[in-house]
Amino acid sequence: MSTFSINDNPFGMILIILPLLTFIISLLSQLLVKKKIIILSVVFIGYLIATFTIFNSSFLIWCFVYTGISLVGTLIADYLLQMRW
Repeated sequence: MSTFSINDNPFGMILIILPLLTFIISLLSQLLVKKKIIILSVVFIGYLIATFTIFNSSFLIWCFVYTGISLVGTLIADYLLQMRW
């Protein structure tokens, strides 16, 4: 019986796990903090640091993609907050 390791499929992490986590964390952060620029800045800086410490420079494009996903999450949470009132 083999176990699943993230090293077996790094593209699964890049294409599924990280975008989903980014979206969920951004959505929840927007509901709590209510400041888009702070949330987007933290996401961008976090992925930028991860680009040069954990990944390599080819991950830089994903930094911008994940920031865009974070923007979508914050906009949806902002819309939900407006609909509630």
